[in-house]
Amino acid sequence: MGLNTALAIAIHNFPEGLATFVAALDDPSVGVVLGIAIGIHNIPEGLCVALPTYYATGNRCKAFMWGCLSGASEPIAALLGW
Repeated sequence: MGLNTALAIAIHNFPEGLATFVAALDDPSVGVVLGIAIGIHNIPEGLCVALPTYYATGNRCKAFMWGCLSGASEPIAALLGW
């Protein structure tokens, strides 16, 4: 369940990273505000990945890793937009 959620959130985060990069190119102040808002938005998304993974494996490090990896598609999308 946690890995399926991680994949879904990674796909969901890809356009967010691209949108943040494009917004920062147009107006850096808008890019900063959007980046902060999306960062706050990603906290519950990471928890939605980490909690099922933790309860399935009992391993905090693995849960944390998968929670972080689910959000890694945002900077990848920003780099591809660059």
